[in-house]
Amino acid sequence: MSSQHQNKTPQPTPGHSHDYSQVADDDLVILTDDSTDTKHEKAAEKAQEAKRRKAEEAQQEAEQRQREEEEAQRKKAADEEAKRQRQRAVEEAEKQRQRAQARRDEAAQRLSGVVYNINTTQRRV
Repeated sequence: MSSQHQNKTPQPTPGHSHDYSQVADDDLVILTDDSTDTKHEKAAEKAQEAKRRKAEEAQQEAEQRQREEEEAQRKKAADEEAKRQRQRAVEEAEKQRQRAQARRDEAAQRLSGVVYNINTTQRRV
């Protein structure tokens, strides 16, 4: 392999190695906590997103229940109105039947009166 194609990443030289035993513990924590913080942040973001989705689903379910309840109330009101209309129609039909019966009774009474008058007149003659 030629020297032009060698790895260009700098390699530590024997005199250039780091001795982390001389670094303060606080500094080591900072150096190593970056990846842990990122994992915690991602986990927190994931949890927050799950919480948001759950709240959104709960909101959608509540809205759906509200729509269903409103629809049930509208249906109940429509059913009650239809029942009232049927009742009014039955009552009106009964009133008309009673008026017709009263007219028939009145006509029968007049007819009976006329027949009576005719019969009484014929007897006198």
